[in-house]
Amino acid sequence: MARLTLDYNDVWQKIAEFLGFVYSGTAPTGQNLIDVEAIVARGLRQFLYPIDMRTGERYEWSFLQQYWTFTARANEWKYALPLDFSDLLSDIIFDTGDGISPLIKRSAQQIKEIRVDSDSSGWPEYFAIVPSRYGLDTGSSYELWIYPKPSQSYTLSTFYRIDPLAPSADADLMVGGVSATEAILESCLAVAESQTDDMVTNHHTTKAQELIQILIRFDSGKIDTGLIGNLYQPRPRWPGGRGMTEISDANIYTDR
Repeated sequence: MARLTLDYNDVWQKIAEFLGFVYSGTAPTGQNLIDVEAIVARGLRQFLYPIDMRTGERYEWSFLQQYWTFTARANEWKYALPLDFSDLLSDIIFDTGDGISPLIKRSAQQIKEIRVDSDSSGWPEYFAIVPSRYGLDTGSSYELWIYPKPSQSYTLSTFYRIDPLAPSADADLMVGGVSATEAILESCLAVAESQTDDMVTNHHTTKAQELIQILIRFDSGKIDTGLIGNLYQPRPRWPGGRGMTEISDANIYTDR
């Protein structure tokens, strides 16, 4: 049974027809195909990172919020973050239910300096997000550093924002599900419109903006704030440290 969502082929075929590169049922080739793929990529980026006109701020789509859980293993303090990781959206919390406070964010330099001063173990109290490497085919990847290194295994979890991978195969589905399909298509057509007639007309640009704002209102109403926890609530004030070691924003020291 066919799904109502659009795949990559559906979108670039519509763009190619709009630009007059092909007739219905044929496919663009050569430079025309390269141009169409670039337009779709631009349209997707504009859709993925919109401005909520109600607030004037960038809107975070709920379908770009990913739950991640991992096991912090004894004596290991570096962990690879998911390849589609963009940014954290909530605290890193323990799943043990024993009342341990969330990890506190610090810089990579602070984590390195305190490890040099005291390579202790216990339950993790601090973390840093650190770029690990960059690849032309994968972009930037990141690591999670924690301190102290765990004295035993702990299960931790958080929500993070994903950077969706670019579609490449014809059957790759567009992000966001059925409800996002028309907004994505109009966003891509808006880019094509601006490139072909020097903004003499703006029908698709206007329609894209309208559909994105409608989708934002729908999307913001379905986010489960109870599930995501303090992502949409003021962060509680936790004690600065729970063991012998404390890292402040201004300095780093170890009680002796």
